[in-house]
Amino acid sequence: MRYINIKEEIVSLPLNDNDNDNCLFHIEMAGISYCDGTYKIKRTNSSVYVFEFILSGQGTVVYNSEIFHPAAGDIYILHRGSNHVYYSDREDPWVKIWFNARGRLIKHLIEAYELGSVNHIEGLNLELLFNEMYRVIQSKKGGSEELLSRAAVLFHEIIQQIHLWVNQNKAVKSSEAFKIKHFLDLHLEDDISLQDLGRQIFRSPAQVIRLFKREFGKTPYEYLLEKRIQTAKLLLKNTNLMVKEIAFKLNFTDEHYFSNRFKAKTGMSPKKFRQMK
Repeated sequence: MRYINIKEEIVSLPLNDNDNDNCLFHIEMAGISYCDGTYKIKRTNSSVYVFEFILSGQGTVVYNSEIFHPAAGDIYILHRGSNHVYYSDREDPWVKIWFNARGRLIKHLIEAYELGSVNHIEGLNLELLFNEMYRVIQSKKGGSEELLSRAAVLFHEIIQQIHLWVNQNKAVKSSEAFKIKHFLDLHLEDDISLQDLGRQIFRSPAQVIRLFKREFGKTPYEYLLEKRIQTAKLLLKNTNLMVKEIAFKLNFTDEHYFSNRFKAKTGMSPKKFRQMK
């Protein structure tokens, strides 16, 4: 069945009910959507995998407890079994090309390429592959088995490309996080803002926090505070600097704040630590 209306071009290849959970690979539906401000799709315990490439515009996806905002040039994957809702921006609505799929091969490839936790892929232009997938499903040439065989090859290539892109980005983001860490290590005694960190890697403050926490399990502020407390321990143990001098040297706002942070981290005041050591 194929139908076209003003908002969407859709090709549907329904399976028999008995085959839904046992098939190896099947593209259930594919299409091109010309969204408006009212466009919204919601699924609970989705029975299909959803793959969408954004040609233009922007919108929002709520996937289980995560929220992201795919825009032109992005891909998003909504895995089978997930709860999700996605909707187009009212002022700049999506135009997107997509397909819904099911089958054991999809589950196997997603696991093999470690994409089970991947949902939003930014800036990976697979427009040609998505268009070819839609063209193949649309043509229905050669019978369903030949058609799905060709679609499976295209699907595998899409998964491979996503895997390569995600891993390349992980390496870049890891490098950026270590660059931030190195900058913090060199500026323990300086007044550092998130804007300062962002300028090191040309990222926004929110992106700096996200990248750093993904790599090190803590925010840049938490890391900087830990390093300053470690340095304070060395200064208390090995110098005659007064507590207020150490607080000033390590850029704490005042002696009282420094003492409170030190005690929260070590269980004792700076004076008590110096006496014990």
